[in-house]
Amino acid sequence: MHDLEQRAVDRVSPRYVIDGAASRVVVRARSNIHDTETRWMGLSGAIDADADALVAGSAAAEVAAEVAVDMTRHDAGDFLRNRKLRKDLEVERFREARFRLDRLRDVVARGGGSFAAAAEGAIAWHGREVAVTAAGEGAFAGDELRASARFELDVRGFGVEPPRFLMFRVEDVVAVEVVLVARRRG
Repeated sequence: MHDLEQRAVDRVSPRYVIDGAASRVVVRARSNIHDTETRWMGLSGAIDADADALVAGSAAAEVAAEVAVDMTRHDAGDFLRNRKLRKDLEVERFREARFRLDRLRDVVARGGGSFAAAAEGAIAWHGREVAVTAAGEGAFAGDELRASARFELDVRGFGVEPPRFLMFRVEDVVAVEVVLVARRRG
């Protein structure tokens, strides 16, 4: 068990463990010449979620989550972009980014075991922590939870300068999409 999963077990007795093979983070960086997309795999962590309350749209739904992203496991489309990104983001030095969910708000039932909500939390990386609010949705089916969320992130909050690729510079704010698949534990 990953240490993040164990800490979450100790803290909140999670009901769902993230499936790292099925989960991903996709970052879309815009520039004046060519937009780029990078995918991060290797997510881990745990989610404790009151499924009944969430799918009922209850504002009192209790949810806790911690997600770790292995920053060394990314694909920007080709060898040169991967190498440049690895260097610019200092992923050998800052190998893991962590997200902590502080709360869900504006929970809305959508029927069929699904819900929508705004997720508030923080990302810790590069020795800094940046608050984020993401619009998302989730669905429970059997022993599985699928959730996705989208938000914009200013990378300068982590002390990172946006990468430059050949003749173009990436904008400071990137679009982030997170897709989580988690399975009920034991």
